[in-house]
This record gives sequence, C-alpha cells and structure tokens, in this order.
Amino acid sequence: MDSQDHKMKATSSGKTALDDKMIETLTSKIDYKLNALSTDTPFTSCIHRVPDKPRKANEAAYTPRLVSIGPLHRERGQLQGMESYKLRYLRNFLTRFKVNLCDLVMHVARDERYIREYYEDTINLNKEQFTEVLLLDGIFVIELFLKNYFLKLREGREVLFENHWMQSDLLHDMLLLENQLPIRAIASLLLFVDSSLLKGITLYDLAHEFFRNVGNTEKLQLTEDCRRARHFVEFLLSLHGPMHRNELPSFRARKFENTRSATELQQAGVKFRRAEKSCLFNVDFTKGELTLPSLMVNDSTETFFRNLIAFEQCGYYSKHITSYVIFMDNLINTPNDVDLLVKHEIIKNELGESKAVADLFNNLYKEVVTETDEFYFDELCDNLNAYSSDPFHAFKAKWFRWKMIAKRDYFSTPWSFISLLAAGALLILTVIQTVCSLIQAKSSSKG
Repeated sequence: MDSQDHKMKATSSGKTALDDKMIETLTSKIDYKLNALSTDTPFTSCIHRVPDKPRKANEAAYTPRLVSIGPLHRERGQLQGMESYKLRYLRNFLTRFKVNLCDLVMHVARDERYIREYYEDTINLNKEQFTEVLLLDGIFVIELFLKNYFLKLREGREVLFENHWMQSDLLHDMLLLENQLPIRAIASLLLFVDSSLLKGITLYDLAHEFFRNVGNTEKLQLTEDCRRARHFVEFLLSLHGPMHRNELPSFRARKFENTRSATELQQAGVKFRRAEKSCLFNVDFTKGELTLPSLMVNDSTETFFRNLIAFEQCGYYSKHITSYVIFMDNLINTPNDVDLLVKHEIIKNELGESKAVADLFNNLYKEVVTETDEFYFDELCDNLNAYSSDPFHAFKAKWFRWKMIAKRDYFSTPWSFISLLAAGALLILTVIQTVCSLIQAKSSSKG
C-alpha cells in the first residue's frame, strides 16, 4: 500500500511540474503579445477585405487594375509596373521640397505600428517592409493629388494624366475599399510640402478635387464628417451622406415594401422634379410631386457605389448609401424608367444606352444583407405606395396605360391613325346601313 501511495505522489509531482512549465510558457507567450500591442487607444479597424458574397457578384469592382495602394494588394503581379512610377514620384517630391530621405523614413516609421491597426487583416510584413509601403504609396497619393490640383507641378508628359484609360483605371483603384491608406498616414506626409504652395489647402481639399467626377462630389461641400474620415472611401461616404445628423430618420423595426417604378408612379399621377440641392438624400414627396437630386452616372459609378456599400456592410454605423441604392433600384426597372428620369434631369447618363443604367442599378446590391430596420427611405416609400394605391390614382394609372396602348397601337404612325379613322368610318357606315335596312324592312312589312 505504501508503494502504491508513493507512485501516486510521484505521478502527481510530475504533473505539477508539467503544469507549472505550461503555465510559465503560456504566461510568457501572452505577455509578449500584450507588449506588442500599440499603446494608443484601441479602435475598430476600418480598412477591410470585401465580403465574399458581394465580391462574387462583380469581383472586378473591388480589384485594382493599375496600382496597389496599401499592403492588401502589394503582391499582385499585374500591378508591379507602377512601382517605378512611385519611385519617380518620390524623387520628384524629395527634389521639389528639398526633403531629406532619412528624415522622411524616420517620420513614417514612428507611426508604423499604430497604422497597422487600421487594417482588419493581419499585415504579413515586417516593420521595414510596411514602412516602405506607407512611404512610397503615401508620397504617390500626395504627388498625384498635387499634380491634379496644381497643373504647374506636372513635368513634361504626365502619362497618368494624359492617357484616358490610365486615368480611368487610376480613379477606379483609388475608390476601392481594399486599396486604401489611412488618411492619417498621408496627412502626416503632407507636412513636408511647402506651405507657400498649399496656402491653407488641406488634404481633404485635394481629395475633393481629385474625386470631383465621382458621384455628386463636385457639387457637394466638405463637412466636418468628411474631415473625420479615416480613409477616402469613408471620405466619399460622408460627403454623399445626409447633410446633418439630425436629418437621420428614426428607424423602426418593420418589413420593407418595394415602391413602384418611375413609370408606374407617373402612371398613377406622380410628377417628377429635380431638386435644387445635390445631396443624394434631398428627396421629398409632397402633394403628388417627387423631388429627387440629380446624379451623374458614368464609368466610375458602379465602383463608387459598390465599395461604399461594402464599407457600410463591414460594421459602419449607418446604411445610408445602401438605402439610396435600394430606393433607386425600385425606381428603375427598365430603360423606360431611366429615360423618364433623364427627361427630368434627375439622371445624367454618360454610359450611353439607358439599358446600361438600368442594369447597373438592378445589380448593385445583389448578395448584400439589408437590415429592414435601417432603411432610410421607408416612410417615403410608404407615402408613395399609399398615394399610387388610392382608388382615384389607381384608376388614373389604368387610364394612362390605356392611352399608352392606344398611342402605341393606333397612333404610332400616320398610317395606323388613318386605318383607325377608316375603321371608325366603316363602323359608323355599317351602323347607319343596318339602321336604314331595319327601317326599310319595317316599312315594307307595313305596306
């Protein structure tokens, strides 16, 4: 019995030693991770990978074509050609503003660990590699913005500004959620630019000018929300959002019902008018008149909306742009709806065919999860549905459709109209002849 107790004590002692070693190792491991954390106040990451479902709907809308900005697409082979442009832009920057490269590297390296936290994905780059990305890509963006704003800074033939397809691809790449640098990192590099050149112009002013042909950017004024943006996708989202926080609707958990298309609303007696202000949320329905802001639809529109929606879907506090796209998808079902909105200057179509615009809005939010209690335009859609379902306006819609059918079938050409008149005349003559025959037959029977 004593021998068995001795064995049990030995086994227990061995386990204790192993447990102590495991505890010591795990403590050391966790302690190392804690020490590696940034000492700054933690915050939620804001540069995300696009979720798989929307990416599968149109992968090209989320993938850079020409240049990698930031670490997420750094290794893509087809983007490597632009690395030499980044080096040339860095050389231009150092020479023009008489900046010491060592000072610049030290400045960027100081914030490297903090900047990592902006990215949701783990960045598999060491400090030296990540600092190089921040430096080259940050200076590239600044040089791009400066040369776009100050034409005098362009040296000889600037291919990125003169080649149309490169311009288009570059703008596309700058709109991508996965292709962003934190504005904080870029703004810190702007400190090396001569104040005599900028004269109070901020990075947000430069960005506003660069993205002027995207959405309604050119017509919208910078707001405090814009100046709090953490990257350029959030900057554009804030710029195109409701103008004031107190304009936000009080959301109610309820089922969202689609409203009718633009042509169906017109059939029910709804009139359309272009709003004076360009904010996408300056939408109003009063006394049968639907007022909407104008929107320019061009080559960048799909990339613009898809990446803003993707950012909203990654935990952003609002779903405003998603709501706007859903509302426009309801209004636009066919090319006829596009034609109606173009006629009233609500849509400026730079894509060419109306079908292209209809297809764009009909596919924008496929595979996107939409929370029914966060739909910005729910009350507006309720009012539109109630108005168009009213018995008087429902009859008006039927009358309108009858007129359209009659116009299509009988008034589309002069010959169809003449045929209608001839058929009408023949019908009248037939009736007269029938009446006369009846009268004559009646007279004969009396005789």
